[in-house]
Amino acid sequence: MTDKYSLILAFSALCATCSLAASGQPLTLTPVASIEIPSSTGKFDFLRIDSKRHRLLAAHENDGTADYIDLEKKVLIARLKVGGAVDTAVGPESKFYYVSVQEAERVAVVDAATLKEVGSIKTPGPTDAILYEPKSNRIYVTHDNGAEVWVIDPAKAKVVATITIPGVPEYLAYDDSSNRIYLNIKTKNVVVVIDPKLNKVVAEWPTAPATSPHGLALDVAQGRLFSSGGNSKLVAIDTKTGKVIDSTDIVDKVDQIAIDTSLGFVYCAGADKMSVVRTTGTKLVKIGDLATASTAENVAVDPTTHAVWTTFTDGKNSFAKAWMAPK
Repeated sequence: MTDKYSLILAFSALCATCSLAASGQPLTLTPVASIEIPSSTGKFDFLRIDSKRHRLLAAHENDGTADYIDLEKKVLIARLKVGGAVDTAVGPESKFYYVSVQEAERVAVVDAATLKEVGSIKTPGPTDAILYEPKSNRIYVTHDNGAEVWVIDPAKAKVVATITIPGVPEYLAYDDSSNRIYLNIKTKNVVVVIDPKLNKVVAEWPTAPATSPHGLALDVAQGRLFSSGGNSKLVAIDTKTGKVIDSTDIVDKVDQIAIDTSLGFVYCAGADKMSVVRTTGTKLVKIGDLATASTAENVAVDPTTHAVWTTFTDGKNSFAKAWMAPK
């Protein structure tokens, strides 16, 4: 494909996107799956995708379970009782899932083959977001409402370092191209950059005009970091300069965001609605809002199928639901 032809296609896609955004029409995505979790009324927290095993990993906080869904068969595989699960870390070559269990102040170690708990790692306080760093084979888990990130050596099953951060943490993302960890600090309106070799904060990047940043997503190939603020703003940050290069409006109360790097869509999950934003070059263009559910404040994208997943409860049962992304 020639460069000229590529530019024409990109321009055409952007024009179509702008036309949809300007029309004011509600966004329509095609539902592709709805999986019921019976007798379940609890709130979910973060979602993750295990691409290797084609699974949706759902931390079901109020039900006290780690829920596992087969993305190929679209069925619930297991619900493992661990306590108030908040987030799940998994490495591309890891045989285990690491589940942050908040009030129990621990990380549950789950065998990914049997989906049985095989270990427990005590932390100094309640846990929140968690991430597996593959180069050092370490686990990074945030102190819920604290000012620390704990570094865990899973082989030793203990905390081996503590990283001081400048405020209350929210969500983590790992950049394998630069070996950096990014973390939203919701009380300081910044993203901090952590060097895993030093286990310290090496930079702070302001997120204005987004304030109280919650959701975080990364496009490694494009060098773009996306952060969603509690003030209904999404910003794109250049990972080479740490500067905000564009912003757009999104729905209220966004907790988690996810990116489909192949199609260039950022999904921002809030109460009742999910904003869909296209990222093209240095620009962010909101193309519409998808009606979801009042408790559907989490989101994950299956990179294989491009299906967009969220979980929620109707007060009697819970559901994992997916839509097919626009192309």
